[in-house]
Amino acid sequence: MSIHPVIMCGGAGTRLWPASDKACPKQFHRLISDKSVFQETVLRFCSADTGEAFAAPIIISNAAYADLIEAQLAEIGVEPCAILLEPAGKNTAAVAAMAARFIADHFPGGLGLLVPSDHFIGQPAVFINAVKEGAAIARTGFITTFGIAACRPETGFGYIQAGAPLEGPVSRVAAFREKPDAVTAARYLASGQYSWNAGIFLFDAETLLMELEAYAPDILLASSNALKAARVDATKIFLDPEIFATIRSTSIDYAVMEKTQRAAVYAPLDCAWSDIGTWAMIGDVSDRANLPEPVSISASDCLVHAADGVLVALVGVENLIVVADGRRVLVAARDKAQDVGQVVQALKERGLDTYL
Repeated sequence: MSIHPVIMCGGAGTRLWPASDKACPKQFHRLISDKSVFQETVLRFCSADTGEAFAAPIIISNAAYADLIEAQLAEIGVEPCAILLEPAGKNTAAVAAMAARFIADHFPGGLGLLVPSDHFIGQPAVFINAVKEGAAIARTGFITTFGIAACRPETGFGYIQAGAPLEGPVSRVAAFREKPDAVTAARYLASGQYSWNAGIFLFDAETLLMELEAYAPDILLASSNALKAARVDATKIFLDPEIFATIRSTSIDYAVMEKTQRAAVYAPLDCAWSDIGTWAMIGDVSDRANLPEPVSISASDCLVHAADGVLVALVGVENLIVVADGRRVLVAARDKAQDVGQVVQALKERGLDTYL
């Protein structure tokens, strides 16, 4: 039985302004290679190395990005199973509910793999093998998440505490923890019991529907009804906007995973994962070339991301992030990359929406 990748494409990526904006958010940009992050995510499940483990992808995104999604899929020659299009963002509980309902209705007995479209995985074969291993546990009725091996006391991620072992590297989840302060993060790292929560979930569709019915029945009902009343155009499924508007917005972590007795974690998974949530993180993994190449004179340790045809020159500076798309320019200290999202807020407050 194939695993159905469900690729979530709804993130805004405000910390990656100005490349990531409302019209074309982070996942659709060529940030780390000659393909967009979304395309890299899709291709991860389509390589010859995966065999027949994965079915055609199911994409869930905002309706505003329908044309962009189709164009980028066509560029890499991938035909999706379906593209579920939301009229607005409602967080991951609704996404998970619609994915489980769609898989259960169309592929009885199928497994779903809920994955963000905007993450980097430097060792995709390791990740794919972990998913294949985790499938055995998921088929027994455990909603399996993947805990990334923590290599530093990171305060920007949530954590998963492993509990009683189940099979191999898979354990029951003892607890989900919110983003910690530095002291707590250091304690988590030292204990060896915690991994980073990457927001990736592998599940039997019927199991997830059962747990949604137990812990978030309102979200399950509204999501199912929005899908049932959807307008279908080939592979595009436009969810009913009136019903969709009634869905409570919350994460699958809060709605189900923190309550269910069926939560498992595959950990620690060391697959060179990054959420590439800041320009500094992108600088750590990117192989993308600027065209033309920046001019650098007595400059060091700078990250430049310029739109094709935009020339950036650096003179006598160090540890800077420079992003230029022709009409907007970001210059930031590399150690302040987390604060770029504040620019977006400042632009909103000043009414400069055309620059968002």
